[in-house]
Amino acid sequence: MPVDDTVTLSRDGAVGTILLNRPDKRNALNSAMWQRLGSLVDEADADPAIKVIVVTGAGQAFAAGADIDEFEAVFADRRAAEATAAITYQAQKKLHRNRKPTIAKIRGACVGGGCGIALCCDLRFADTTAKLAITPGKLGLIYSLADTKRLIDLVGPATAKDILYTGRILDGAEAHRVRLLDRLIEPDKLDDTVASYAADICAASQFSARGTKQIAQMILDGVDDDTAVTRKLFVDAFAGADFKEGFAAFRAKRKPNFTA
Repeated sequence: MPVDDTVTLSRDGAVGTILLNRPDKRNALNSAMWQRLGSLVDEADADPAIKVIVVTGAGQAFAAGADIDEFEAVFADRRAAEATAAITYQAQKKLHRNRKPTIAKIRGACVGGGCGIALCCDLRFADTTAKLAITPGKLGLIYSLADTKRLIDLVGPATAKDILYTGRILDGAEAHRVRLLDRLIEPDKLDDTVASYAADICAASQFSARGTKQIAQMILDGVDDDTAVTRKLFVDAFAGADFKEGFAAFRAKRKPNFTA
């Protein structure tokens, strides 16, 4: 399979789907896939037709972690390890910091780097076959600060330490209980549930969604009061086309038709 086909971007209406596409390897991640992931996130973020980005895996796994076939060769050499770490960091940062709402759609194994990708998404919807784990503790490694912060932001410091200290596998029910997953769904309903939820986001104001995402991230980054940037976002919204349409629809008791 050509390298460029191991991660793909497809479009269905206003939803862009980034597919990790090595089902024979349970979508294990190599350096080329991380590079491709970052490029496709940029492409989806720049496409005005895409309002929501869904990230998922082909077959019966989301991603089973690092590609073991590459692991030994890459990490035996410090320069290669640093280069791979930089590519991984940039791909995750692009996914985490892109402007548009993102959903991880998870089946089966979501381990190591796969779980790192899921943590970079705004929401995580999984079916009951999901198995999640973050395993540096089983390999004598240390999770990066950026990854660890994303985990702590979701589940809190004690649960994050539990997950990282042990490297144990969480089934879907436990992952949902500790808030590592946002929705837990029967396998035959996962696709339809994600599609319906994405449609709800697409029908709402994208100006609002992107502004909300920006402000939420500022809060997670430590901003604890309004700034000139957030006040401008709030005030400027009242002069925007989306507010005019939303207010007109409210008064007319109809659904708004946001066009952006």
